[in-house]
Amino acid sequence: MTEMTSDVTTATAIWQELRSGRPWPVEGPVAAVFRCADAGISSETVFGQSAGSLVDISTWGHTVDTSVLASIEYAVDALGVALVVVLGHDDCPAMRAALQAWKNAQLPDGAMRSAVENALLSVVRRGAAADCVASVTSAHIIDTATSLVQRLPALARKVDRHEVGIVCATVSPGTHDITVHATLGAVRTDDSVLERI
Repeated sequence: MTEMTSDVTTATAIWQELRSGRPWPVEGPVAAVFRCADAGISSETVFGQSAGSLVDISTWGHTVDTSVLASIEYAVDALGVALVVVLGHDDCPAMRAALQAWKNAQLPDGAMRSAVENALLSVVRRGAAADCVASVTSAHIIDTATSLVQRLPALARKVDRHEVGIVCATVSPGTHDITVHATLGAVRTDDSVLERI
């Protein structure tokens, strides 16, 4: 297995290859993808990659816990991946639950409550409109990326040194269309309208 480092390639080049759907030619993980577990589509399918080419991390509603943090830290530090993608999806049930909680001023019971609370906090922190699922999703994936950098010193250092880039995007599971909402660190996209965080 070949480790991916910023000396070998850049986050922008990796993103362009992933976005094109062409399989990455180097053996081993090329990027870490933190996706919502209810998307119904794997990261490899979204980006046209073979099994093992991505570090695939998923939780419902992008709930960040120590296992998520450890997985991303391992991908960046031990495997040397230069790109992290926080990947949401259209019509996300978790974000729909957050929007309902916002409108009804009532949080769900059980373990789902934590994911909904986190999504609502993202809306507030980002100053986003809670008027549709797409708006809540965009705010939450951007806030999740920011949170990862704040909570992972190893990731923060590599982002600061432009060794790692983060892309915040959503995918339409039916068409595989990808929309970039924001980037952070050493990655540029060809999308004309996006937020740099």
